[in-house]
Amino acid sequence: MTLLVLVGAVTGFRQAVQRFEVDVDRDGWKVRIGRYRRDVRWPEISAVVLEDRTLGGRSTRVVLSVYLVPEAGVDLGAPSDLLAAVGRRSAVRLFDLEDLEVEEEQFLQEIADLAGDRLDNRSYRLNRARLHEDAARIVLKQGKELFDFPAGAEGVRTRRWLNRQRFQLFVGWYLFALVPVLLLTGLAARLSELLGAVVAALGLWAVVKAYARFVMMFSGATDLVENRVAVSGTEVVRVLNRSHRHDLHGGRAVVLPPRTRRGYGKAWLLGFPQAGMLLGDPRTGRLRDQADLYLLSAVLHESPYESDRYAARKIDDLAVQSQVADPVEPGGGGDARLWIALTRTGRAVAWAVVVGSILLTGAWLLDSTRFLGTPVLVLGLILTVLWAFYALYRIFALLGALWRVVRGNDRPGSSEE
Repeated sequence: MTLLVLVGAVTGFRQAVQRFEVDVDRDGWKVRIGRYRRDVRWPEISAVVLEDRTLGGRSTRVVLSVYLVPEAGVDLGAPSDLLAAVGRRSAVRLFDLEDLEVEEEQFLQEIADLAGDRLDNRSYRLNRARLHEDAARIVLKQGKELFDFPAGAEGVRTRRWLNRQRFQLFVGWYLFALVPVLLLTGLAARLSELLGAVVAALGLWAVVKAYARFVMMFSGATDLVENRVAVSGTEVVRVLNRSHRHDLHGGRAVVLPPRTRRGYGKAWLLGFPQAGMLLGDPRTGRLRDQADLYLLSAVLHESPYESDRYAARKIDDLAVQSQVADPVEPGGGGDARLWIALTRTGRAVAWAVVVGSILLTGAWLLDSTRFLGTPVLVLGLILTVLWAFYALYRIFALLGALWRVVRGNDRPGSSEE
């Protein structure tokens, strides 16, 4: 059986058409690429590798490349432009399959028959059908919880980054929204109580809107980071304090690139169409584990809606780019919970400054006006009571997180070696 590949290629420098031929049979490979002429026998070959390769440029795309990995001590004499690395092994890149007018499945079948055990198929594109079939069958029957993401120390860093963004926005909201409204209310009330009341009402509306628009900007990403996610049947289920369900077969799934939704940083998102699940880390842009992306894609490919299947194909592309070889730094689970509880307790301190500012403004208006100071002071007192309950809740949450960390460290085998 012989697999013959014959195509024309245009060299960038000479702008001339070169023909190259790769002839594969039971004896080995006959390679004619430009000036490279080599007959490679099967005993000289350690592996024939099929691997997806990402090409840059104006639009990123993924192609399937074919590599020859020589046996130890064998030099194939390839020119530098054909040399490559597959994992930690040196290899010769022969061609990209998109350059050939051949069906991928047919190519795989023929090369597998010739290479035998030497074939190393690392291509998600060629394995995709089998992976989708297996994953979809398991998920649709049993469901599966996805890995925490971001996990370990990376998750701790992402939570810190999100909290820093929120704190900076909170400070900006206090300095450039709340404080000016309080000052303007006081100054307007000195001129006219009616004018002061109008400024106070409009200012309250503006302050609340500014808080919802800016300070809460990263709350959606924070919720998605802290949620536990599972795929159950055809639904994505997110659980934190309560569950949220999104139908993967509802015709609403869409893959959102980074920066298309404010407050999610560099993260790729799976939306319905609003952001419903993180496909990437908001801080670094690192993609989810390939296994999770495969699983989501498998379920979406079974949808009766083309929009869902299109989202599946986009996730397929992301799965190829996912950094499976980049290990997640472990640890930090208990410390992360303690740090998050400590940060949220610190928010009570920040809100104490806000409530104190409103009380001071109420006292100022009480001395300088006849009527306006009383409602502002009452509002401040109501907020003080609410703040007291909030502060107690955060303190008890902090003590609970500290207790869980201490108990975890006291358990046999809980210490890290």
